[in-house]
Amino acid sequence: MRTGNSAWLWFSAVATVSVAPVLISIPFFAKNFQVKPEAFTTWYFASVSVGVAVWLWLAGRAADLRPGGAVAALGIVLVGLSFGAAANGFLFHAVSVAPNPGLPSVMYSGASVIVFFASAALADRLPRLFDQVSTDIDRFLGILLMIAGVFLIAGGWPLVKGALTRSSF
Repeated sequence: MRTGNSAWLWFSAVATVSVAPVLISIPFFAKNFQVKPEAFTTWYFASVSVGVAVWLWLAGRAADLRPGGAVAALGIVLVGLSFGAAANGFLFHAVSVAPNPGLPSVMYSGASVIVFFASAALADRLPRLFDQVSTDIDRFLGILLMIAGVFLIAGGWPLVKGALTRSSF
């Protein structure tokens, strides 16, 4: 079990701050340069791939780009072509048409709940393939509170209020 090290928290914080301009730039490029979200997604991830490779090369870690064998490489490519393409294609499109570009990211962060439980179930059922994970209730509640807070900050309350007034109880 990987606990006790808080490096993941700092990496996550930097990633969060770094992705915010990306999400804001999607509607900016759509409005000012008529860039479709699919074109933005393609060029953005091509740049990310090159950028990470150059970063590792400059750091003397180019060998880290090798995935560890043909089977691993094929698996990574298949995950990217299927789930990665779908997730990011739909997310970037949603950001371009949402009433606030922050709302789709809140929905997207809901994947953390799925990952929280799926990681625990996979570690329990397939311990040879997956490491044990922390499943403390306080961490799960923290995830839910963060998602609820970001949803409200992004302007989600009117959506909930509208849904409640349209439904008949």
